[in-house]
Amino acid sequence: MATPAAPTEQRPPIEFTLDPDSAIKLLPRDHAGNIDWVAALRLGTIRPRGALPGRPAPDSAGFQFEFDFNYAGPDTTFDAFFPHSTHTRLLSCNTCHARIFPYRGTPVKMADVLTGKYCGECHGKVAFSVMTACERCHVRLKLPPNRAKPELLGTLTLVRATPDSATGTVVGGNAAGVSLVALPLARFPHWVHRARYLCKTCHMELFVPKAGANRITMQMISSGKSCGACHDGRSAFSAGFGSCDRCHVPLDSRPRE
Repeated sequence: MATPAAPTEQRPPIEFTLDPDSAIKLLPRDHAGNIDWVAALRLGTIRPRGALPGRPAPDSAGFQFEFDFNYAGPDTTFDAFFPHSTHTRLLSCNTCHARIFPYRGTPVKMADVLTGKYCGECHGKVAFSVMTACERCHVRLKLPPNRAKPELLGTLTLVRATPDSATGTVVGGNAAGVSLVALPLARFPHWVHRARYLCKTCHMELFVPKAGANRITMQMISSGKSCGACHDGRSAFSAGFGSCDRCHVPLDSRPRE
């Protein structure tokens, strides 16, 4: 008797939509009303992969730093809780250490976070905003629920590199002779990818999580680097001629976040 084929892995429903409004309806909210990606992970709303296509799965039995921390505030109401264990599940150590945080004794102040430093490098950009979710860290604060609008943070419009030619039409690393004047800027929907992969799957191996730190060209993508690690026509749509409008979307037709 023939052995029955193994069932195809069933993926979460959120992976079958590219519509922001549909995704927002599927994702859980925190007390303030922000999208709670950590709860989505815990509840199985998302089931992000820990490795790029064709790579071996990470060793889940290896060392994991599971400790969390409490930091004293000016009074106990403003004591801050930092779930380090949650971050290590999503991120690699070198995502934050030591580029953002030295390993010990960093004096983090709210004034710094609000100006985009330390926690502010991610929070407010791809993770919940510290402006609307105070109780996520200051757990003793009593604030009204559902006061924030849920948003899919992190969608990026890429800045075009400075042209190498005097005509302004050719950028090194892209196809020679291709006019970039009429081509819309590329757009990257971060939420689509974070529903499918852990942050550490792409950061830091493919991308440094800092604005302006990554140069991406079509030549790189075609050779399997950068976005091309997945967008090869097998794991995800091929990023090449015939699918340009998947990324280069005119401003007036881009979906609302």
